[in-house]
Amino acid sequence: MKLRNIFIAGLSAVALVGCNDYLEVDAPSKNFPEDVFSDSRAMVRALNGVYASMLSSDTYGDKLINNYCLNSDVDFNATSTQYSTSNQYRRFDCDPDGSDLKNTWADLYHGIEVCNLFIEGAEGSPAYDPENPDTDIVQMIGEAKVARAMFYHDLIWMFGDVPFSTKSSQKSETKIYPVTDRIQILDFLINDIADVADNMMDPSQLPEGIERISRQAAYAMIARLAMTAGGWYLAPDGDTYGKMTRAANYLDYYKIARDYAKKVKDSDIHHLNKDYYQVFVDECNNIVANNDDPIFEIPFAKESTGNIGYIHGPRMDQYEGQTPHPYGRIRSTAELNPLYRFMFDEDDTRRDYINQLFRYTATGSEHECRLHTSYTVQNGKWSKLWVNGGLGRITEGNTGINYPYLRYADVLLTLAEAENELNQGPTDLARECMHIVRERAFRFNSDGRGNPLKIDAYPDGGYEEFRKSVLDERKFEFAGENMRWRDLVRNNMYNLEVYWTFFRNLAIAEEGSGSSAYLSIVAERDFGSDEAYDELPYQMTSVRTYRNLDTNTGEKILSTSQFPNSDIEICWIVNPYRRMTSSELNAIKAQHKDIPNANWVGEDYFAWVDGDNEIRDQIRYSLRGYIYMTEMGVLNIVENGNSRIAPEPDLTYKPEDLPVLRYILPYPRTEIARSQGQYVNKYGYR
Repeated sequence: MKLRNIFIAGLSAVALVGCNDYLEVDAPSKNFPEDVFSDSRAMVRALNGVYASMLSSDTYGDKLINNYCLNSDVDFNATSTQYSTSNQYRRFDCDPDGSDLKNTWADLYHGIEVCNLFIEGAEGSPAYDPENPDTDIVQMIGEAKVARAMFYHDLIWMFGDVPFSTKSSQKSETKIYPVTDRIQILDFLINDIADVADNMMDPSQLPEGIERISRQAAYAMIARLAMTAGGWYLAPDGDTYGKMTRAANYLDYYKIARDYAKKVKDSDIHHLNKDYYQVFVDECNNIVANNDDPIFEIPFAKESTGNIGYIHGPRMDQYEGQTPHPYGRIRSTAELNPLYRFMFDEDDTRRDYINQLFRYTATGSEHECRLHTSYTVQNGKWSKLWVNGGLGRITEGNTGINYPYLRYADVLLTLAEAENELNQGPTDLARECMHIVRERAFRFNSDGRGNPLKIDAYPDGGYEEFRKSVLDERKFEFAGENMRWRDLVRNNMYNLEVYWTFFRNLAIAEEGSGSSAYLSIVAERDFGSDEAYDELPYQMTSVRTYRNLDTNTGEKILSTSQFPNSDIEICWIVNPYRRMTSSELNAIKAQHKDIPNANWVGEDYFAWVDGDNEIRDQIRYSLRGYIYMTEMGVLNIVENGNSRIAPEPDLTYKPEDLPVLRYILPYPRTEIARSQGQYVNKYGYR
């Protein structure tokens, strides 16, 4: 699809979509071209419009995995603004006037409109006989139904109950769709896809493979919808920020999730054969595999759509509009929590690939690679740096790198979690799914990194222990994929984790300038040892802009699975994970006499206090909508819009011991106005 069809997809979308004052769909005509649905071959062009509607930078091309990837112990955006704003979504601080909200809302509903039009046209086509349906047409209807479910699913996660219609604006009796309960919407979407999924095609039967929605993708989407329906969520509760609740029949949804995830597994089409890093490096290089981890990749067009790998990867600056190397600019705005990397096992092959610790500056024709000393860590899952030969010196976004919306690893861990929930403890099937995911993480990879002895070395003694192990595995697996905060919400753990994330960052900041009263209890919670953070490297020693070769051993300093680029220099950080004594450092210097002593640079890391020994604003305010430190050093927590003194950390806290966290976003004010009073913001929004 990427190479053959994507450039006509935009034209197809315009041809399909009708005018709609409420949804602000941009199209010149309310009428279908007469030949669009004349036969299955003609419908393919119309179907391209469905896929084109996914490519907006306000949705899957950027913002849904960037601006709306809310802060947690995994994904993190640091900000120094102490006052409330209209668009700091990641720190739970916004209002209905945020411009991003309007654009994302409009583009998600644009996608729904395109899907509705396609489904109506295909099912009403003279070429479609419900009693004896054409297999190609059934497949395409299934693709549009799954795509529609994707759009609605993300709307529900962002806004809760939302306007819902399965009719296009041309068929609907009203242009103001009724706000519908989230569970009702999810029920419809689950049944809607289930009606067609069994008659869809496997990836090998589709010319574009996993760049189109297959039978397995439909099953995986049903499982995802069901897990959302069965999980906890924030429901409206008068004028408050809401209350956490879940469906009374939530186990029915876990059973649906279990059954459909198992259908994917039993089909024996997808596997985890590639090394972890290779999955994403291949996506950066437009290499598509129909039988590995990705089940459905959103197909972006090279140099035309998508910011995957531009908002990720080591930051790369430009000088006068270009870079001194062929890789172009990288913004690296979809970043990670600075302490996330310390949660990994040291033999987990995902750790050093995901967590990238250095960046590139540019001056004239020269570049410098240096330690990234900040309040975040860069997410290396995708990067323009991993593109063989680069995309060009003047390039910025529009990378054309596919995004794996559905992955087999997600299906396996969904199956493990659902099995554990339904049986109130792990089953052999649940353990098998965990084994498959962890086997890829800990087996010896192509670089010889890993430790197979640790594949099954995780706590699984009972229901709670295994649930935590599954959620931890998801934590390490899905960084940057807008998963972690949703997993925490679904298990009613989000407010608790954000609370501890704040105190973890605060404790490290205080300890770096003296001592912290919170460090021991944070370490105890994270690792079961109050001394776990004692060896944190508050100073790192590195050699900047150094060739990736250890002259002492003749081997790469960073292996391919840690840094898959062999053409550009690196920053050699000798102690990224622990403190190093002066004698240890001197020994390393003695082994590398080819490096002048002046080239060894010691830099403060976790330097999160200013010259007056005051905690920096990025630590105070990056979670401002829930918990923060005032200018006077008072720790406040937000409850229903009011700030009060935050409770002191206690290992016995449960979610109900803390205020709810308002992760739900407000309807855009423009949409409320356009609804003529039918839409009303809840959750304490004004």
